Amino acid sequence: MGDPEELRPDPEPSGRGGLSASGWAAVTALGAAAITAAATLVTHFLPPPGSQQDVVAGSEASGSSRAGSLGSASSTARPLTPVPAPVPAPRSELLERLTGTWSGPARSGALDYTLTLVVTSTCAERRPCGTMTTSLLPCVGSITLVKIDDGPAFDFATGSFSPDSSSSCELRTGGGDYFVLGDDVLAYRTGYDSGTQGILHRVS
Repeated sequence: MGDPEELRPDPEPSGRGGLSASGWAAVTALGAAAITAAATLVTHFLPPPGSQQDVVAGSEASGSSRAGSLGSASSTARPLTPVPAPVPAPRSELLERLTGTWSGPARSGALDYTLTLVVTSTCAERRPCGTMTTSLLPCVGSITLVKIDDGPAFDFATGSFSPDSSSSCELRTGGGDYFVLGDDVLAYRTGYDSGTQGILHRVS
């Protein structure tokens, strides 16, 4: 008998399911290229980690800063409270305080005399108010209240004199005899003669 024949492996088939080794290599290369491209796109279009949080945090910080600025401005710029002007006493109250008899010394230049003012309870602006008497001539005049100025100062006009008054007494139909009311005292001055003045006190 001869030597047994050595077993030899069968030759490889000519194909692997239809693709050669070079074909499989090309497919693998294409897949790797696709993965690389996808990763590049994702990296390019998506923001880096933490960037979205940074944007949100920045927006919140900006809003807080604006709110703080507005709050600071509103707390600083406070509206000024107007100071009310002093309210003058009602004219009726002033006239009530003036009502009565006042008398005291007065001086006109070098002449001293006694001045007496009688104000009735019916006194009102542009109405008869009583009498003003000077002992110098004498003069007893009927007076009318022209106006009440600040002070308060009562401006009286003399429209007529009593029959027993001196013919030298001068009428002051436009006013000019001022009496400034204080605490139970009247300061007298004139608007036609700067040298005439006096102080009257309440008699009744």
